[in-house]
Formats: sequence, C-alpha cells, structure tokens
Amino acid sequence: MKNTKINCVIVEDEQHNMLLLENYIEKMDNLNLIGSFISPVQLLNFDKLSEVQIIYLDIQMPEMTGIEFLKSIATTAQIILTTAYSEYAIEGYELNITDYLLKPVGFSRFVKATSKAIDIIELQQTKLASNTTDFLMFKVDKRVVKVFVKDIIYIESDWNYIHVHTTDTKIMVLSTLKNIDEKLKEYNFVKIHKSFIINFDHFESIEGNLVQVNGAKLTVSRNYKENLLKLLY
Repeated sequence: MKNTKINCVIVEDEQHNMLLLENYIEKMDNLNLIGSFISPVQLLNFDKLSEVQIIYLDIQMPEMTGIEFLKSIATTAQIILTTAYSEYAIEGYELNITDYLLKPVGFSRFVKATSKAIDIIELQQTKLASNTTDFLMFKVDKRVVKVFVKDIIYIESDWNYIHVHTTDTKIMVLSTLKNIDEKLKEYNFVKIHKSFIINFDHFESIEGNLVQVNGAKLTVSRNYKENLLKLLY
C-alpha cells in the first residue's frame, strides 16, 4: 500500500458499531476518516462527498437503507457494506460493491476488505496517471499522427474506417473498431454500441438510450447499456 492516505467515511446508526469501525480505521496508517454519519441522508449532504474514496455502509438504517442509497447515487467510491444478515450482501454485489463485512466485524476481516478496496483505488490511480502521458499512433493518409489517450472522447465505426474524435479534432483512420478496441482495453474505454467506443473519463450523462460525452450525444444499444450502468452504479 502507498503512503497517500485514502479518504473514508462511515455510515452507521448504531453507536457501538460506529465506534468499532472508527477504532479499526485509527489503526490503519493509510486511512483518513473524514466523516461519520448515522444515515445516508447525512452523507448525501456532505460537502466533501466527492472526495470520499471508501464508504463503510450499513444496510439497515432508518430514513434510507444502504441499498436505497446505492441505487440513488453515482459514486466512484469503493463500497464496503456492513450488515448482520449475509443475504443482503447478494443484492449489494449486484450494485457493484467492493466487499461486505458481517457483524460483529472482526479486525482481520476489516483489513482484508479494506486492502481489497485500496488495491482497486491504487490501480485506478495508476491507470489515470498513465492516461495523461500514453498515446497512440495513427496512420492518416501519408502522415503518422500522435494522439494522447486522455484526449480521445469517442471512436466511431464507419465500415472499414474509424473516426477518432478528440478534444480538438477528428481524424479518419483505416481500421476497424475491433482492432482499436483491443488497443484500448487497458484504458478507461467502454463500448456502448457496435459503432461506438467512449472514453469513460469524458462521460457526462445518460438519458434513455443517449449517452453524452464531452457534449456529444451518442446512442447506447440495449446489449451494452447494462454494462455501462454497472460502471455508474
């Protein structure tokens, strides 16, 4: 684990369970507790919500359950559910949680779940840092053009050609979407249609069957929409 501390919060309505988690977090040198809340509603109003990287989330709470909270918000934070009932964890996994802790939570199990979340966060950070310098080379007519991965908004298929839409230009390349998809697998790109691959870093919104990336509205097909929604929720 790296030296940079990971921002985390606790959402738990039972004081003894909250104190236990706070004690565990205190023992972890790489965790930074920035808030403890007795309900998800309080967390929704937290002014530093966008800075949270791990959420230790109880399931059964008044006002709003942990599951209802997950369904209501799009967050990049790693979610670790805490529950006294293991059957609730199944629904949590469908919402793309990182892990779940069965109460009463033991320290070794807490460390295991937390380490899993931190590994995912560090991998994401490594990919993000890599994307700022990585580039692809495209043959355009008689020229070879260098395009930084971070600048690619989306790629559009056009028979045996692809259109690479970037933040400042568009180039047409003799290639197939399948070939370029293979080159982009290690980056944060998502296929949303047989004709479109988007850079998820430029994702803005989805409404019905339309996805907006950097101002452009693209069609998302039924076959790929479910996978896209999993990334969001």
